[in-house]
Amino acid sequence: MRGASAVLVVLYHATEQFKQPVPDGLFHYPVRLIQFAVSQSYICVFLFFVISGFCIHLQWARARAAGEEEPQIRFGTFWKRRIRRLYPTYVIALTLLLLYTAWNVGIDVTRFFVYDVAMHLLMLHNFDAHTTYSINGIFWTLALEEQLYLAYFLLLFIRIRWGWTITLAVCLFSRVGWMVFSHVVWLKTGYGLPVPEAAASHWFTWALGALAVEAMVGLVKLPRWTRDLRVASLLLIAASTISAYLPGLHKDSFLHEFCWVLIHTVWGLGFFVGVNRIVVTELGWIRQARLPAFIAIFAPVGLFSYSMYLTHELVIMSAWRWINPAHPPMVSVFLVVLPAIIFFAWVFFWFCERPFMTWSATASSAPASSVTGSLLKLAKEGFPSRALLTSLRPRLNAFLRRSSRTAEPDAESATGAVGPASRLANTYADSIAVADGQN
Repeated sequence: MRGASAVLVVLYHATEQFKQPVPDGLFHYPVRLIQFAVSQSYICVFLFFVISGFCIHLQWARARAAGEEEPQIRFGTFWKRRIRRLYPTYVIALTLLLLYTAWNVGIDVTRFFVYDVAMHLLMLHNFDAHTTYSINGIFWTLALEEQLYLAYFLLLFIRIRWGWTITLAVCLFSRVGWMVFSHVVWLKTGYGLPVPEAAASHWFTWALGALAVEAMVGLVKLPRWTRDLRVASLLLIAASTISAYLPGLHKDSFLHEFCWVLIHTVWGLGFFVGVNRIVVTELGWIRQARLPAFIAIFAPVGLFSYSMYLTHELVIMSAWRWINPAHPPMVSVFLVVLPAIIFFAWVFFWFCERPFMTWSATASSAPASSVTGSLLKLAKEGFPSRALLTSLRPRLNAFLRRSSRTAEPDAESATGAVGPASRLANTYADSIAVADGQN
């Protein structure tokens, strides 16, 4: 899900950069259909929030399901792990983007520039409308995620003391409260405090992911509609419809404000239902000891989706240098820009992200990964062929096991059970550990 969502978000940003008139003739309506579908793919950002809550809460939920009365998530250990895992890679991507900008158009080192970079380094740039989209238009989501990690401990406290009903109510109220607070700040000071880019606005969506993981391990029982893809589709379509008609409503009207409060929440609910359904479906795959082909395609992309998210704007900015403007823009996006983004993200992952997935406590015992060896292997085998795709599942399984041991010091070790079903079940547990470490 993470891999497919990352590809869709990349397509959204790439097609936004290369908009041109739709061709006439035979390809007119197919191209318009693709453009419309891609134009809605930005909503996958809300799926990332649900997955984030799912992965971060997994450790506590799994410990509670195993019988621990009061599982402990230590604040210092949690943040040390988060910073080591995410921050160095983020700083490298930020540095590359600034160097590229300086090389192409130059940088005027003003007081605002210093302030802008400092806000990005502190991951507070989503608190100022002038810095939210200034350096990279997608970095605000990364700052938002870090703030949601901080809010996790408050969410955990409320959930343990009062249960999920109160917890979700508090998270939903925080969205409304932030909107009111932002409006008051604007009236009193004239300062535009961002609302859609604020962590409080998406805390409810993130909390739904945490609820989903508790349902997976059996701590809570959810009604059947929360696993129904028809409900998920209806919610996502409803929110997208609201989004399409929202600009036409008077911004000071009650209907506009009500829809504005509702829209992101409905998207979050739709993806929450989708995640629950995928969990049930995946457990069925485990019982049958099989994985569908599309999982073998998108799961490896999901492993380096963080690198893709960090770097795809940089590749899109460079694309004008090596695409033919005479070619249809949609063809250039799918055949040139998207493969270039995936390849660059893969290289960036190995050199700038993968090293920070290994904890020093386990680095000595874990088998070392050879970047050079991987590059030579790729050069020898070529890009995915039929034979490679056929063997991709066992390759992915081995990679997941190896990564989970190096990335997660507290991950459960695989059992010695034999048989395809047992091996796949172990791989499932390991892949969840990797997802937790990657988020």
